[in-house]
Amino acid sequence: MEEFDTSGLIQEYLDDARAHLDKLDSSLLDMEKDAAQGDLDVELVSDLLGALHTLKGNSGMMGFSGLQKYVHHLESVFKSVLEGRTAMGDELLQGLFEAAAVLRETLDQIEKDPKTPPPMADRIEDLDTMASAAAETGAHGGAASGPKDDASGPSVRPSATGRSAPARADSFKYIGAKSSLLKVDFERLDHLLNLAGELVIHRTKLAQVDMKFKELYGDREMSSELSEAASLINKATSDLQEAIMKVRMLPIRQVFQRFPRMVRDLSRERGKEVELTFKGEATELDKTVIDEIGEPLLHLIRNAVDHGIETPAERIEKRKSPVGEVKLTAAQEGNHIIITVSDDGAGISTERLKAKAEKVYSHETVEAMGRDNLLELIYEPGFSTAAEVTQVSGRGVGLDVVKKNVARLGGLVEVDSVPDKGTTFTIKLPLTLAIISALMVGSGRELYALPLSSVVESIRIEPSDIHTINSREVVRLRDRVLPLVRLSSLFGVPPSGNGREGRSYVVVVGRAEKKVGLVVDRLMGRQEIVIKALDEYVGECEGIAGATILGDGSVVLILDVAGLVERNLLKADRKDQAARGGTA
Repeated sequence: MEEFDTSGLIQEYLDDARAHLDKLDSSLLDMEKDAAQGDLDVELVSDLLGALHTLKGNSGMMGFSGLQKYVHHLESVFKSVLEGRTAMGDELLQGLFEAAAVLRETLDQIEKDPKTPPPMADRIEDLDTMASAAAETGAHGGAASGPKDDASGPSVRPSATGRSAPARADSFKYIGAKSSLLKVDFERLDHLLNLAGELVIHRTKLAQVDMKFKELYGDREMSSELSEAASLINKATSDLQEAIMKVRMLPIRQVFQRFPRMVRDLSRERGKEVELTFKGEATELDKTVIDEIGEPLLHLIRNAVDHGIETPAERIEKRKSPVGEVKLTAAQEGNHIIITVSDDGAGISTERLKAKAEKVYSHETVEAMGRDNLLELIYEPGFSTAAEVTQVSGRGVGLDVVKKNVARLGGLVEVDSVPDKGTTFTIKLPLTLAIISALMVGSGRELYALPLSSVVESIRIEPSDIHTINSREVVRLRDRVLPLVRLSSLFGVPPSGNGREGRSYVVVVGRAEKKVGLVVDRLMGRQEIVIKALDEYVGECEGIAGATILGDGSVVLILDVAGLVERNLLKADRKDQAARGGTA
């Protein structure tokens, strides 16, 4: 597998490393005060070891092996102090202060030329010499407090007299250094976004007032001024909303970079050769989505390596490269992000799917299933075609989790597979889960919000356009039959008198083959809405993703389109299977 490119993480690494060095300096100052009184704060040293351990791990991840070894040696010095083998005396403290200076100097050089980190062998030797001398001094009764220290740590070069070397003019230039990054508690950003959401609601209210004012007073001067003010507030609100959303956006690279090590270890364990490649890792999406998408991708990539990619011998027999490829891609399409996980492995065998399905469904039902319906079975809880159960897969749990988690994020997941060519999973997600564009629809006296990301199109139909197949209402839409779901029936809302007695509207939702027509009485237009989660005491409401507040203060439910589509298709399949079973 190719080495992972860490060039895009340099600045983040440097900022984090310097924060750890700030902690080192602060801790050394506290230790110096304690040593003067003959004390040693064990908890302080333990916390500092945690910071150094993180710095060591990050340095190794970035490929700075020399710096990693240096920090490892410095860790050993503090461990020796903690264990009582080295005394925290003046000489050791001065050496540790100089070690901190060496670390800062090394980071400065890395910042100038990340591809050529400075050699650290001499500095490590100096540090070991200093630590050994400090341990020997303590052993012969040198003034010190607390535990002793082991000869392994980064390089520090004390002066020949044993006193501290004079500070160079630029020794403390780091104090005035500026960082391009600002760490902010995510709850503060959430609060800021909530305030922007309230502003969006009030902007909508102002737009409604402006329309009513025009109706009453026409194009008078005051009406024009109000309209202009409303337009300016609208623009400022949109700019503020966009700016806040950009602050919350993070590159999906942060998720992608978690997988190379896992793929490497898993492929070796399974006796396979697998190359993991990335495309579009700079694509950005909301942090809330970033936090949630990791687990579904974990299951898909693990499944590809464990079950999709063949062993080198099997691949050679099929005239393939012995090295299998798992490709992870991300791209933005409008207000959505499309993530694909594809492999060039064995693909999903429909024959094995049928064999497994016949343990659950009748033979006639399975034979009547199309290829797409068979592929959908892999998402069923407990359904797996794996020949053996491994530590990571084969129990039929992973893909079920993928589907549930993606649906919870308001997204869709699809699978396409070609035997001996490979399998591709496609995940479609909204860029953000906070403020979205929605199509407002009316059914009876109620209003509902449909996320615009799930809306394909809307059409107007006559009662004569609706037909019934297997006790289900359908309508012909160009070259396909579209199943219908009436919102009035779904939520028990009294009809408004339209329906079969008059014209209705059908909002087509879903993607690819998974489409359903929602029958509504009115289309109220597009509107930006702020998603509000339902309180826990309300419980889980099937078909409802949340709620929003309109400019007039009314509460409108946001429909869970993915859930509605899946539930309708599941009911349809069961009815079709029952009908076939009755005629078999």
